[in-house]
Amino acid sequence: MDSLSNPKSVSRSVKSKPAYRADIDGLRAVAILSVVIFHAFPSMLQGGFIGVDIFFVISGFLISSIIFRGMHRGDFSFTEFYAHRIKRIYPALIVVLVACYVFGWFVLLPYEFKQLGKHMAAGAGFVQNFVLLQEDGYFDTFAELKPLLHLWSLAIEEQFYLIYPVLILLAWRKGFNVLTVVLILGLVSLVLNVARVTHDPTATFFLPQTRFWELLAGAVLAYLQLFRQAKFTGWMQRWVFHPVLFRHPPLLAQRNAILNNLLSIVGLLLLVAGFCLIDKKMPFPGWWAMLPVSGTFLLILAGPDGWVNRVLLANRVMVFVGIISYPLYLWHWPILSFLRILAFEVSPWARLGAVLLSVVLAWLTYRLIEKPIRLGKKTWIKTAALSVIMAIVGLVGFHAFLSGGVSSRAEEFAKVTQASNEWGYPGTLSKEKFEGIQYYFLRSEKPSVTLFVGDSNIEQYFPRAEALISRNAKETNGVIFKTGSGCLAIPGMLYDLKHQYCATLMQDALRLTKENPEVDTVVIGSLWNAYLKSGVFMASKFGAGSPEYVDALNKLGAYIKELRALDKRVYLVLNIPGGYQLDPRYMVQRDFKAFPKLMSFKSNGIPRDDLEKAFGQIQADLAQVATTAGAMVIKPMDYLCNPDCSGVDADDEPMYKDGDHLRPKYVSQKADFIDETMR
Repeated sequence: MDSLSNPKSVSRSVKSKPAYRADIDGLRAVAILSVVIFHAFPSMLQGGFIGVDIFFVISGFLISSIIFRGMHRGDFSFTEFYAHRIKRIYPALIVVLVACYVFGWFVLLPYEFKQLGKHMAAGAGFVQNFVLLQEDGYFDTFAELKPLLHLWSLAIEEQFYLIYPVLILLAWRKGFNVLTVVLILGLVSLVLNVARVTHDPTATFFLPQTRFWELLAGAVLAYLQLFRQAKFTGWMQRWVFHPVLFRHPPLLAQRNAILNNLLSIVGLLLLVAGFCLIDKKMPFPGWWAMLPVSGTFLLILAGPDGWVNRVLLANRVMVFVGIISYPLYLWHWPILSFLRILAFEVSPWARLGAVLLSVVLAWLTYRLIEKPIRLGKKTWIKTAALSVIMAIVGLVGFHAFLSGGVSSRAEEFAKVTQASNEWGYPGTLSKEKFEGIQYYFLRSEKPSVTLFVGDSNIEQYFPRAEALISRNAKETNGVIFKTGSGCLAIPGMLYDLKHQYCATLMQDALRLTKENPEVDTVVIGSLWNAYLKSGVFMASKFGAGSPEYVDALNKLGAYIKELRALDKRVYLVLNIPGGYQLDPRYMVQRDFKAFPKLMSFKSNGIPRDDLEKAFGQIQADLAQVATTAGAMVIKPMDYLCNPDCSGVDADDEPMYKDGDHLRPKYVSQKADFIDETMR
């Protein structure tokens, strides 16, 4: 019989209230500091994002301790439990959501404010993880421009606490062994996590069912310490001090202290290993999450007397940071994100200033809002008021989303908003399949076809193809687009976990060309500079002149020669001018001295010489390889820069959607440099 269902069998040493542990606040400090450092200075702590996993284990331990104690005493109340959660979570969250809305009202463009409103509603409803799952991943570039991105972890915790207490109470009342139930649930979640992480890492990162095992690890620990502490401690001592390891084991009176010190040191080493070995390119959580989860488990298990806990975690500085860790988590990311939105390029000193501001705001939030509300009287009035206010905040955010970001705030910036929201692919293309290969096709009256292969920098040219076909279908090739977002248009490349679908792109395009005689032209293009200079989305490092770089160019040349051997015309399209200076949002200047009308227009663009210095070697090498292999080379910079590269056309209209893609309107009307590929 489970101890929770048989109170008489439970040790009377179980206290009605958990004893405060300063070392757990110190462990919270480790978690929040690692997350903040990763967000502000990612190169300093590549695995800092595992601080969230530390939080999950701590939360599972503390909340499970409360639930188990209440069930053991027979006075557990769902209403009191959720009232406590509301008083703990809502006050600081409401303040941050309102602050983001107010600040965003003055500094965000309509489409930015629309997204903020959606994320406000999702944050207030604790479903942010599901919303983000439909957008970019946690580590994508545009994630930096989402001030409420970080609320995904809070959503998972609250989803856990909607389901978990109900299941535990049912198990207890039906006489099941609660520890067994928790272990089974945790094992199922862990298996789902490991099984999904390789083929769907974004979903595995955000879905609750693949994260719950981390909170359940804390639940297992809470159960063992409350109801099986003596047995579990004895079992560990028998294993650790086994004669195989110790010829002369320590005295019984010393074993507990030695064991706790050992547990705390091993736990710390596991966390350090996680911070050093894990990075954002790895399949995470997966098995890698065992490092922070196991490390946190052992540190809590060691108790307040373990050396690491007593000396490192329980010191005053760490405890202070741990106490304000929740509001600090809420504040730091919006401040860093807004800074990135406003400044595009953010200096290390500015990021440090943002972190310090976050600490100040976190302390003020804790002292003036969180602590008085959580610890004061009139619980039910506060709970009801907080619930109503949170619902209002969510509705206000949802209204901002439905209204398109309250465009009346910034009507004069409509052209910037319109340009940023445009994307013409796949448009009127029809999705088709040939022998298992999917592609997009738009026919014309001319039987011959041009096949475009590459990434979104090739997709951006579809509006021009569509316009040419609609105007003169008899003299314009039909078009096939075989593309993949984030795919380098070179065969045989090794990609990170999220971009594994790119591995077969070029061979699939070659097969389409071979098996379809009507394909007489192949156009190859990518955001070459990003891949070949910094290795973005790739599993190996790149850089002009590196072995990987040379190998990639050789493979590209061989690929072009194979196409030419099939008697196909081949075009290689080099980079368009790129950079944040060409992003239409860069046309908007935010000047706080001009309050309340903070936004005004400014010129945007980038000197061509700067692009040549940064990427000229890559562009020249690509052109030489393509020409030698028999391809024709299109250099968009020759058409888009005169001599400098502007982000607006002669009519002062934005030419770009963002810093790396032309907007469909401009492509359709003026990107005539691509026309020869379809005629």
